[in-house]
Amino acid sequence: MGSTTKEELDNLGLNLKKVQEKFLNEWTGESFRKARLEDKENQENMLTEGTEKMKHLEETINQYHLQSEKNLEVLRQRAEEVANLERELRELQITAERLVEKRNQNQKHFEETECRLRKQHEEISAKEQSTSYKIKQFTKGTEYFKERLGLSFKKVDEEHLQFVFKYIDPKDEEKPFVFTVAITNQDKYYVKDCMPEVDGLAEMVDKLNSTNNFPCLLLP
Repeated sequence: MGSTTKEELDNLGLNLKKVQEKFLNEWTGESFRKARLEDKENQENMLTEGTEKMKHLEETINQYHLQSEKNLEVLRQRAEEVANLERELRELQITAERLVEKRNQNQKHFEETECRLRKQHEEISAKEQSTSYKIKQFTKGTEYFKERLGLSFKKVDEEHLQFVFKYIDPKDEEKPFVFTVAITNQDKYYVKDCMPEVDGLAEMVDKLNSTNNFPCLLLP
């Protein structure tokens, strides 16, 4: 029993010594140095790889920042362009409104002018017709009175025409009978300088203006 125990203790001591020698051989000396070199190399490789990854990430982040700044600049430019377009649009709208208002004013002025010209044309036409009628009346009676009464005309001025008759006084056929006629701005006849004086001359002139029949002045 005692012998067995001693042998076991000797074996255990021998095994411990082997383990100790193995441990010392593996973790001391050349093996330990190699292990440390490998570990250092692994750490350096990991550090280098990590540094490269960090550098790459930094470059990527910087690119993102640059792209973001470019995008912001593009957005700012587009916002400015939109603001300019909106301002131009408002100016065009204001200009269009002014042009429409001016066109309406011009149209109104044109219509008023057209209406006024039409009225003036109607008035001129009416005066021309009236004047033409009176000229016809003068012309119609001229030959008759020239032949029968020795009628002649004398222009006193731009507005007055003098009528001279003969062959009225049987005692003196050359004795002149004279009166002067003019037309007023109201397109009315008036008579003056009647020699010799004629009774009812004013009534005769009123009748002439109401009928436009000039011979009635000469043959009441």
